[in-house]
Amino acid sequence: MTIRQLLVNDHPDKHHLIQYSDNSIHINHHLKNERPLISVVIPVYNEEKSIKNVIDRIPNHQRYEIILVDDGSTDKSFEKVKVIKNRHIRVIKHKNNKGYGAAILTGIKYATGDIIVTMDSDGQHNPEEIQKLIKPIMNNQADMVIGSRYLGQCNYKIPLHTRVGEYFIDFFLWHLFGKNVKNNQSGFRAFNKRSLEVFNDLIYNKFGLCTEILFKAALNNLKIKEIPITVDPRKYGMSYICILKIFISISSCILIYGLKKFKILNFIPNALSRRISKRLVK
Repeated sequence: MTIRQLLVNDHPDKHHLIQYSDNSIHINHHLKNERPLISVVIPVYNEEKSIKNVIDRIPNHQRYEIILVDDGSTDKSFEKVKVIKNRHIRVIKHKNNKGYGAAILTGIKYATGDIIVTMDSDGQHNPEEIQKLIKPIMNNQADMVIGSRYLGQCNYKIPLHTRVGEYFIDFFLWHLFGKNVKNNQSGFRAFNKRSLEVFNDLIYNKFGLCTEILFKAALNNLKIKEIPITVDPRKYGMSYICILKIFISISSCILIYGLKKFKILNFIPNALSRRISKRLVK
């Protein structure tokens, strides 16, 4: 069965359900009664030339659930997905672009797997490596696994500002929590059920999300493991980032979780603490 677009005047049948929530359109692709083991969450923003290839390379097995979050794409990304046949796919469509972090949070909200994998839609991550990514969780060696281009192979030159930024984050992650994650901005990650608690009450839902997840996981003593992966160059499109905004988000995130580590925020009323955190984020 293929995914088809449901319009407002469509009549959903037992195979499709259209819902309206948080200004998003949700299209459920009917699954068999068996609960999927692995949910693969993929945020999508204007990736019409790469998204189909990424999906085609994900293991085609009934124990896999693919969740695409179309984050307000203005190209034909959604149309490319509609032609894919015989896959368990759920598409969640944001009417407006909310950012990478918000798309990840939406996908995880609707994921039903025992293990959740996040990966990019631009083709830089290799879906063939999903099994390697989830292996430490399957073996009960980790709550969260990060795919690392530094431990593995990167087939393009990493920008200097990216290397410096990740070193900066790794430095504080190690000195505050004793955790070493070199490729800390990697979007290729796997989470078990226990680690999903880090997604509750996050401060950041855009640029600082990847960093906050790691710092919050470390604060909660979750087992984090970094494994080698292969990262390929982006073939189409471009990355949508603002270095200044990323720097501000990451710096404020480190400050907030440093205060949490030493329990300084415990002496501040909750309402004031949240206000301070939001002020730092802006």
